[in-house]
Amino acid sequence: MAMRRKPREEARKARNEVYREHIVEAAERVFADRGFETAKVQEISQLAGLSMGTIYAIFPGKIELYAAVLEERAQELLALARTIAVRRDAPLETLHALVAVYIEYFVARPNFLRMHLRSGASWALVPASGSDTRAEHWNDILALQAEIFGRGVAQGVFVDEDPAFLSRLFSAMDQVLLSEWVATGM
Repeated sequence: MAMRRKPREEARKARNEVYREHIVEAAERVFADRGFETAKVQEISQLAGLSMGTIYAIFPGKIELYAAVLEERAQELLALARTIAVRRDAPLETLHALVAVYIEYFVARPNFLRMHLRSGASWALVPASGSDTRAEHWNDILALQAEIFGRGVAQGVFVDEDPAFLSRLFSAMDQVLLSEWVATGM
């Protein structure tokens, strides 16, 4: 029989989750505005309305905070891509739905988009740095897209090319289009 947590422990856990959410939101904005190198945890603290001690109680440092933002958003994006991929619609229709969900996500999270673009990472490649989990999410997204392209190639809807290559090309084009959107003021 599992022991039940005490009310005080439950309250602390709930409070820390709310704090974590505020910190991640603030960090996303500061990283988007200033980039990782020039961003200061003090700025994140001020924007979140939380003390430095509270931030460091939840995140050991700026690197872990940056990684947490990337990880959380990657999980969200992967979940959205999976909802499209599992529908098994016609490949072109699926690809259009995937484009729509990506655009909707980044329009809803422009700070994450700016943060991600500011990092300079190519969306066509698995990140060379960061957590194994982040690379796994990236690979999963590329694989979902490749599966869609593979079905399209098999049906003669898409050009006869390696589906993994088409997936990376698709991600690179998505990055270029969204970069242009950001550069022109969104």
